[in-house]
Amino acid sequence: MQALQGACPKGAKTNVQLSAEGHEFGKYLLLDRIAVGGMSELYLARMTAAAGVTKQVVIKKILPHYADNASFVSMFINEARIAVGLNHGNIAHVFDFGEVDGEFYLAMEWVHGQPLSTVLRRAREKDLEALPVPLALLAATQMLQGLAYAHNRLDDSGRPLNIVHRDVSPQNVLLGYEGQVKLVDFGIARARLASRMDAAATATQGKYLYFAPEQAQGRELDARADIFAAGVVLYEMLCGRLPWQGERMEVLQRIARGDFPSPRTLNPRVPPELERILLTAMAVDRDRRYPSAEAFGEALGTYLHTALPDFPPSALAHFMGYLFESELVAEGRPVRLPPDFLSQLDLWSKELPQEPVRLRAPSYVRLPAASPPPEELPEPPRRWLSPLSWVLFGAPVLAALLAAVLIVSDETDKTFSVELTSTPQGASVWVDGQLLMDHTPTLIPLSVDREHLIEVHAIGMESWSQRVRADEGATLAVRAELLPARPRTAAQSRAGTSAQASASQVPLEGRFPLQAFELRPSQHTILVPPSGAARLRLDPSRTYSLSSEDTVGASSSAGGALGTVVYFLEGGPGLPARASFGLLGPEELQVSNAFALYLFVPEQPRQGSSGSLRVHVRETRSGTGATVMVDARQHALTPRPDQSFTLHGLDAGTTYEVRLRDTARPARTRGVQGEAVGRVLVLQDGGCGAQAGGPWKRGAARIVETGRPTRFAGVSSLRFTFPDDDLEDNAGALSVEVVPVAGTRPSGC
Repeated sequence: MQALQGACPKGAKTNVQLSAEGHEFGKYLLLDRIAVGGMSELYLARMTAAAGVTKQVVIKKILPHYADNASFVSMFINEARIAVGLNHGNIAHVFDFGEVDGEFYLAMEWVHGQPLSTVLRRAREKDLEALPVPLALLAATQMLQGLAYAHNRLDDSGRPLNIVHRDVSPQNVLLGYEGQVKLVDFGIARARLASRMDAAATATQGKYLYFAPEQAQGRELDARADIFAAGVVLYEMLCGRLPWQGERMEVLQRIARGDFPSPRTLNPRVPPELERILLTAMAVDRDRRYPSAEAFGEALGTYLHTALPDFPPSALAHFMGYLFESELVAEGRPVRLPPDFLSQLDLWSKELPQEPVRLRAPSYVRLPAASPPPEELPEPPRRWLSPLSWVLFGAPVLAALLAAVLIVSDETDKTFSVELTSTPQGASVWVDGQLLMDHTPTLIPLSVDREHLIEVHAIGMESWSQRVRADEGATLAVRAELLPARPRTAAQSRAGTSAQASASQVPLEGRFPLQAFELRPSQHTILVPPSGAARLRLDPSRTYSLSSEDTVGASSSAGGALGTVVYFLEGGPGLPARASFGLLGPEELQVSNAFALYLFVPEQPRQGSSGSLRVHVRETRSGTGATVMVDARQHALTPRPDQSFTLHGLDAGTTYEVRLRDTARPARTRGVQGEAVGRVLVLQDGGCGAQAGGPWKRGAARIVETGRPTRFAGVSSLRFTFPDDDLEDNAGALSVEVVPVAGTRPSGC
């Protein structure tokens, strides 16, 4: 395996080097880094006990450049304090906490499976608009059993610990290939034993799309916040989408009002009785929710037992085998599914009915004991990687566990700090027009070269602002006293409601001519890592050169050479948003700070597309390299209509100029404190320019950047999207203008 080394700033601890045999870390042998987040990294490791008995585990460590940060270390220790004491079948077991050479670590159970977020995406790729109702209920009841155990946990003296997870989301629910469900990541959980400082520091952390109303308003939380979040997760499983989408402030306002579509309007397969259970868990007033996770879980379990008394728990394992067959076969684990289960999948995959239908037990639950064995399924095609690439870059990454993502603002060489508090706490903070990830109370580093504007906002309160400036090294204590918002007149209320509705409804398509429209990374984004794109492991501490070339016989469905291949880089904080995606061609492109490379052809697989492209990957320092074959069919990828903005009605005989500009809040795909992305992937469709094999024959995609007008000819529509790996940290918008350019009609049109 290629050595792995995290990028470390000056003075930080050096990350481990992994050799082919692994690296010793105390009593553990680190084998492979399987995930990296904003503050921590995860390693697959082996623990050797007496008599040579070994066990695979996961080691979680603070990233080297945060190891000296007291706040991160305190949060990590708090996670250990809570998680080590939890021992339940539906919680990934954390069995060890310690320190090696000044680095704190957690050793936890390795769950062979996938996060629920990946399961939901893979189900959509398999034409399942939502998870089948009984499978969603099986997963939800097990998740709630783990929550109930954590909520009811006592200390050694028999006193309640009052643990609240605070980050229940699909990313933190693991589904094992054997059908087990495990809750993970108590990184921002709070318990009675947490210090007051720790509690304040993480008061409003978590994924805002799963916040309870009281969490959105910065109020004190109890276990009922986790019940609400679990309801949102179940809603997403049953409906195939979240109850709300958009940027943080828009979503928090909708959460506080309880403004979301009822489940049955999105999925008529959800029976009325089940909808009532779900809406009880998602009540705005927490006193109207289920009083405990046990009560919520018992309501779901009773409903499932009544509606489907014979539904087997093993169905969840069959479902995981169906979704991730290619991964399991690649590991040498052939997947054999009961024939009647596949028949039931066909029913689940059909279009949603216009009228609600009641649950019925699938026929496979009553198979006789002597049922004939199912036929062995053919092995699906595997992604092609050259043997050299396996030696150079290591084996494929196993299922990644999610680490808590904390993004901190960059500091210039000369800075001062603002210690910002507010009444009430948990307010949103804007600095110089940019939304921060943290909420009050928070410590904000600022450059001394100019004056800064700090704004504080909270739902139902008047906005507050103040300008600050100080000398290098100074710390200003600033307190924002927020006052209740003044009552508005009926006319003002109507106007505000109308404006808010129009602001939250960002269109997914339009027709030319169209005035400037907005692209939002929180909405117009295609998620690349869970797709079928070809993937190659990289070392984030090294620099690579990338280039591509057509193979013999490669052709596009639009005619001409296949040509275009899109790359996407998955990396840590050192990877700029602007460098995270682009197009590859014959000229070499250098990339760094990335731990995974994804490659795909930007079009739907059609009858006319064939062949493949060679992508050459060379490590610049050693000169060694590998070749990845990108197949025109297997690795083709096009965003769904809800992942892009499509402009229709263009004339193939006209040349258009696409102009991209930043808005007051620039588009960001790597956190609200990261740099603006400043570019977008544009897919072009139809038109004589492509069919004639003219200047646009090298593929169906272009990259358009701010400040660089780009011309398109011979197209009937344009589709705009941001390739990314996570919607949670996306914000802002780009403004797009498409104008015709007179007198430049392409020849032959």
